[in-house]
Amino acid sequence: MKPVKQLLLILTALCLLSSGAFGASVISEITIEGVVIDERTQKPLQGANIYIEETGQGASTDHHGYFSITVGHEEGTLIISYLGYKVQRYQLSELALLQISEFSLQPININSGSELIVTTDQAHMAYMGMYSDVKTKPVEDHISTIPGMDMVTRANFAKDPVIRGLRDGRINVLIDGMRMTPACVDGMDPLTAYVETDNLETIDLQRGGQGSSAPGGTLNFNMVKPSINSGWRGNLETGFHTVSNQQVYQGSINYGEEKWAARVSGTYRDAGNFVTGSNERISLSGFKKGNMYASILYKPGASHDLSIQYIGDFAGDAGYPALIMDTRRADAHAAGLEHNWTNPGMGISSIKTRLYLNRVEHWMDDYDRDVTDREVMTDMHMPMYGETTTYGLNSAIKTAKERYLFSLDLEAYGMDAFADMWMHHLNPDVSDMYLLNLPHVSTRNASVSADYQYFTSTDWVIGVNGRLEAGQNQIGEQDTYRAEYPDLNDLEPNFMVYSAGLNVEKQLFTRLNSGVKLSDGYRMPDHMELYGYYIYQPLDNFFYYGNPGLEPERSSQAELFFIYGNNSTNFHGSASLWVNRMNRYITGNKIDNLFKRYENMGTAILTGAELDLHYNFSNQWDGGASLSYVFGQHSELDEPLPMIPPMKGTAFLQRQTERIGLESRIRWAAAQNRIAEENSIETETGSYLLWDFFGRLSLVNNLRLQVGVENILNTFYIDHLSVNSLPATGRNVHLSLRYTF
Repeated sequence: MKPVKQLLLILTALCLLSSGAFGASVISEITIEGVVIDERTQKPLQGANIYIEETGQGASTDHHGYFSITVGHEEGTLIISYLGYKVQRYQLSELALLQISEFSLQPININSGSELIVTTDQAHMAYMGMYSDVKTKPVEDHISTIPGMDMVTRANFAKDPVIRGLRDGRINVLIDGMRMTPACVDGMDPLTAYVETDNLETIDLQRGGQGSSAPGGTLNFNMVKPSINSGWRGNLETGFHTVSNQQVYQGSINYGEEKWAARVSGTYRDAGNFVTGSNERISLSGFKKGNMYASILYKPGASHDLSIQYIGDFAGDAGYPALIMDTRRADAHAAGLEHNWTNPGMGISSIKTRLYLNRVEHWMDDYDRDVTDREVMTDMHMPMYGETTTYGLNSAIKTAKERYLFSLDLEAYGMDAFADMWMHHLNPDVSDMYLLNLPHVSTRNASVSADYQYFTSTDWVIGVNGRLEAGQNQIGEQDTYRAEYPDLNDLEPNFMVYSAGLNVEKQLFTRLNSGVKLSDGYRMPDHMELYGYYIYQPLDNFFYYGNPGLEPERSSQAELFFIYGNNSTNFHGSASLWVNRMNRYITGNKIDNLFKRYENMGTAILTGAELDLHYNFSNQWDGGASLSYVFGQHSELDEPLPMIPPMKGTAFLQRQTERIGLESRIRWAAAQNRIAEENSIETETGSYLLWDFFGRLSLVNNLRLQVGVENILNTFYIDHLSVNSLPATGRNVHLSLRYTF
């Protein structure tokens, strides 16, 4: 049996055991439960650590700050700790007597000797605030303002995320921890299209490759969960965007009792052609799209909860003016079953196990295009179809005590992909041609990763992490690749890769912490790099061939970061400087002026910086600014890496009261004149500065009006990551009316 199959069987068994057979049951005598909140803001704290000092028995809080822990006696000390807050201790006998259900943690000012836990392993952005509360805006508009994040634009619909200059197979994009694989070989169905803002609770962004095989980082969308004991509640909202005459309709309903809850929501968007800052209406840029999300939560007891989620996304007639084709139809189905087990015994705080199955189908064609006047594939139509099925099982085991946190993650997942293309010539005397772009490709992967963080009494934080992953690849039709690569002995390579990291953090002055992160690891080639055939890449207008002879790509990274204050201090912020050296860099190598083949091509180096600052002037006024920069260079080609975003930033000032909210924001980008010219074709872009305004008014109870004007000055600009230099949208006035009940 091949090593990857052995590892898959072992990890699958461990995942299943972790969800149902990990230790014996503890006889219940006392159950302590409640909500952990921030003492100043009164907001719940997700992920706080709860454990019994004498036994190590532990738990952690959920998305709503809730926890429950069952102990076998009344003697002992309950300890609650959270990153950046003072540790609280309670005697079990007092808790049982007083029946305390709310536990307040006090944010700490960093002083020598204080009990401090701070880490920047991931930037956890709670989905809240004025602009992020505009539910009729697509999710990519919200995440594009996060430092280190950018978006590749192909149309007025669906954008690809970029983290620190890297995208596609070099970053992980997850939905509730589930992997999905786009079906379109031209990237016209990015995963961000399947998440609607109204269903999003938080965004987890990990920048850099620590603990992951993705050197760019990981973007995880945490979906809203149903609320227990909520009764009936929900919302209805309608919105309109003038730049494309887009109409948005959405609504959700939630019902919760003591042991179960359910939530169902739906969103529909209908957009026409959008207008640029030069008042030009871009043809073939409209779309129609429906999305539904359903989730059921069952909580039979204090230690267990079981939930099932489903996302259905259905798009049609989505125009891509920057490409030579449009999306005729795109269907996506994502389903997951998740089990959370708190306090299973043996010193473990929690075990989260998830089983999922996702499928994406994508149809595109060029029947709305004039094919007689284009540079490639002239005088023929090329309808294309793609499908992917992704499935997996993962389990995260966590344990925590006062001075350390430990997590063990087990995962097994697979993917099946197929894509083809018919070519119909306008001349009926020319025979049709048929091409397999992805000939029944399958991948199977299994991994185990661990992370250990130790918090010393002298305010040091020391962490280590490691990951081992095995991958197996299969291809259905090998004739084409055998002809392209006659010297390759094996067209179905197996890989075994690792990644390892070290992070060290220390308090320097009051409220100021600094640290370093180091990592080294390998990324396996993805299925497109291995087996894609005749794939048009609009970023540089070449057709790409896959290469089954590719070797894993190596990434070595270092980061220096600074943190000042926290969300509860008037002034807080973070800054980071980083470098990423990538050896055996996988990129397309020019065969001629039309075709490229994926190859391992020497060394690529990316360096960059991020800055994020916030200041609370008063209870009603606050503001902030952010900045990010990436510098990319290919050593062997001696030219810049293609499609690297320029220096970008934002600044905002907002005032919020109970009834009224106002925000003014500036977005800007420098010119990008460092472009690739030898191995890629890239265009320089100019600088721009945009001014936005948002307002919110509570009309009556439960009824809220939101208004915004983006690009107030109607500036014409082109973002550097816009495919084929597609202009961006001009002035956009958007209105929405939201009713909650």
